[in-house]
Amino acid sequence: MRHHLLRTLAVLFLCCALPASHADDQPGHVKGNGVILRANHATYYESLAKLQDSTPLAIVSRQGDWVEVRLPVQIKGWIQKDRVDDSFTVLDAICPIYTAPGIYFTAFYTAAQGEKLTPEGSTDGDWLCVYAPANATGWIHADYVGEGAPTPPPAPSPSAAVAETPSMDASAALESATLAARTLAIRQEQERQEQEMQQEQERLDTLRLQADELKEETARHNSEVEALQAEAQRLEALRDEAREKARLAAAEREAALLQEQREQEELLARQREAEEKARLVEADSARWEAEAKEMAEKLAAAKEEARRREQTAREEAAAIAAEQELAEQRAHAALEQVRLAEAQRADSEARQQELAEQLAALQKEVQMAEEQAELLRLERERIEATSREESARIAQARREAERLEAEKAAQTARIEATRLEAEQLTAEQAAQAAKVEEARREQERLQEELASADARVELLRSQAQKREQERAELEQLLKEAEESEIGDEELAQKIAGLKAKAEQRQAEQAALRARAELEALQRQEGNPGAVDDSSISASPEQATSVEAPPAETATARKPLASYQGTIYPLPHPVQGATHALWMVKDGRRVAVCYLFSRRLALDDWRGVEVVVTGQETRPEGLSYPMLQVRGIIRQ
Repeated sequence: MRHHLLRTLAVLFLCCALPASHADDQPGHVKGNGVILRANHATYYESLAKLQDSTPLAIVSRQGDWVEVRLPVQIKGWIQKDRVDDSFTVLDAICPIYTAPGIYFTAFYTAAQGEKLTPEGSTDGDWLCVYAPANATGWIHADYVGEGAPTPPPAPSPSAAVAETPSMDASAALESATLAARTLAIRQEQERQEQEMQQEQERLDTLRLQADELKEETARHNSEVEALQAEAQRLEALRDEAREKARLAAAEREAALLQEQREQEELLARQREAEEKARLVEADSARWEAEAKEMAEKLAAAKEEARRREQTAREEAAAIAAEQELAEQRAHAALEQVRLAEAQRADSEARQQELAEQLAALQKEVQMAEEQAELLRLERERIEATSREESARIAQARREAERLEAEKAAQTARIEATRLEAEQLTAEQAAQAAKVEEARREQERLQEELASADARVELLRSQAQKREQERAELEQLLKEAEESEIGDEELAQKIAGLKAKAEQRQAEQAALRARAELEALQRQEGNPGAVDDSSISASPEQATSVEAPPAETATARKPLASYQGTIYPLPHPVQGATHALWMVKDGRRVAVCYLFSRRLALDDWRGVEVVVTGQETRPEGLSYPMLQVRGIIRQ
């Protein structure tokens, strides 16, 4: 009777909690305890609530094996802070409400612009918790939904009450805690990656501002140099103008001197003519004397005028000379300014060169920062892929939890069968333990074989080194033979013997390599988890590093893929990949594929332009293919 009263009170509470039904809604109720109300019509969507038996529902629609019902008012959702104002009124045209704080969770409702939401009070970073609006709906499997109003359940008999198994509850609680911890770790890692991306973006913005400041300073220096050059040109023009004035003054002075000389010559000619007339005409001496006196006066006046003109010309010449000296002083000062301007220009060019070098260094840092940002983007893709994998695991765990809940619902009828199954499982576990021990011994045997193969590989390396030494000796002997130009028969026999020995060493090494690869392939066919690389990494100074399969097994392998680019290491391994291949496309670096190899030393080829070949796979969740490197060729 007490259980019946408690169940009736729970049904009344849920009835009060449900929103008012619309006119098109149909009445219904829940069939069974712990029925999961989901965000969408599939078992891998998130759970919004667990409903008990006979809970009244408002049925909205049906789709296949699922029924859409209106959510109770106590259901909570999460929205982004920047989509609502202080009064929790929606600002954007579309505002999704998610089942948890994160865009990778399911959105079970979309609020319109202007719709007012009810806050719950909880926050998580940039997310706010709100109560589901009245129009929000969820989905329940049709097997757990009944039509019409619920009927009061009969009073439970003592024989029908069965205790729930604590082990199932403990397992479900532990799995839920593990999933929550994984979700929190993924969210923290994503926030850390976003912070690193933001810091790198701020650093790039700072570098760009510094580059802009350097460009502005360079432009200012260039304008100052141009102003100094213009001033130098103006002073050069003033100096040329002063020189032209001095030249014109000198020409005028020469013209005045010539004019004075001509006038003096003319006066002297007249004087000689007057004297000649005086000598010829003595009778008219008085007239001639008067005339001579007049001519003497005119001559004196002319001399005075010539002296005066000469004085004026001298004064003008002195003034012109002074002006020329002043012009020369100005020209000298202008030349001094020009020299100073040229020195400043040289200094400015040096500073400009230094600024250009700093700008180049900044551009290099910007490029490195962009490469780092690209690596961070790849890391973020890896985190997103990991998040998707974790989401898939969460969905799988939720499906498993649903299965456990379904089994728990039918547990009352299968307790004895579960005990028998537990005994059978114990026996199977004992058999499985024996199989595990046998597999462990087999793995130890394979590890011993792998150690033996490694010893043979070391032997191959030592033989290769000996062959290189013999080849070097042979080359030295050939060089000495060419320099000495003597046909010594003994030397030729020694060279032939070394050649035969080198060919024999090479044949032995090829046979050992083929035998080692054949054994590695046999181990790989017998154990899929064994190492499948069978070559030794060559140094970057060598031209190529290739893993050559034996002829009888090469046709059975998958065709090799080939890519060209530059090898760089990854900050963190991505599903076993330790490096990535990059290429330059449209002026920027883009990723080509992920690389990994258990035998080739990929770090030795860091930053080298190469062509890589190997087995290609395309793992789910990665944007680029995965290449197991078989060979490397330097470009």
